[in-house]
Amino acid sequence: MKKLIALFLFFTFVNMFSQEYHFDYYIRYKHELKNNNKERPEIMDLQYIVNSQDHSYRIFFIPVNRNRLTASIIDFKNNLQHYFDIRNTKFPLKESDFDYKYSMRMPFVKKQFEEESKRRFFNSELLKKQNDGLVNYSIKEFPNEKMKNPRASAEVAFADFKDDLSFVGLQLLFDYYEIDKKVKFSSNYILKSASKKFEDLEINLSLDAIEPQDFTINISQSQLKFKNN
Repeated sequence: MKKLIALFLFFTFVNMFSQEYHFDYYIRYKHELKNNNKERPEIMDLQYIVNSQDHSYRIFFIPVNRNRLTASIIDFKNNLQHYFDIRNTKFPLKESDFDYKYSMRMPFVKKQFEEESKRRFFNSELLKKQNDGLVNYSIKEFPNEKMKNPRASAEVAFADFKDDLSFVGLQLLFDYYEIDKKVKFSSNYILKSASKKFEDLEINLSLDAIEPQDFTINISQSQLKFKNN
């Protein structure tokens, strides 16, 4: 009986620390930041692989140089970040393209999210439906619950989509991971383009690529190794 209990506890412990992540879409956005105090805008490509049904984790890519690309899975629910080298970038991707290196703990993420949620206030307004199938919204962020005098305002063009991927673009636009809890829509959308203004800054976002994916990354207890923050 003692052996059975010990065996049960062993497998429970292993499952607690085994991580499984499924992905169904690769998305790339062009991000342009304009600053009135600078002559040239800052332009970069932002690449993600997400699970449209589970927003608690994602992959983002980090270019090291022309010949090397790394990636990281951010797991917000479990407060973990896993790092990988990329062996191949041809679609569709598969688990063997990701060479696991190490993980890091993010111990204060939950508290940060809770604090941020208390001070982020949004509303959205449908502006028009275009003949090309795009839907335009105005999304504003306010400094408090009175919802007056917005501190940031964005005009966003969405397109209808099979799955709801609006959260990806909105997170980038407003730099707020849990914005999908504050801004909701009755249809499934993907953000095609957007422009946000706040203070002396302007952010322009445009969808460059969307690729369906279907792969799962598993990190077992035997693989898992932590690096100090």
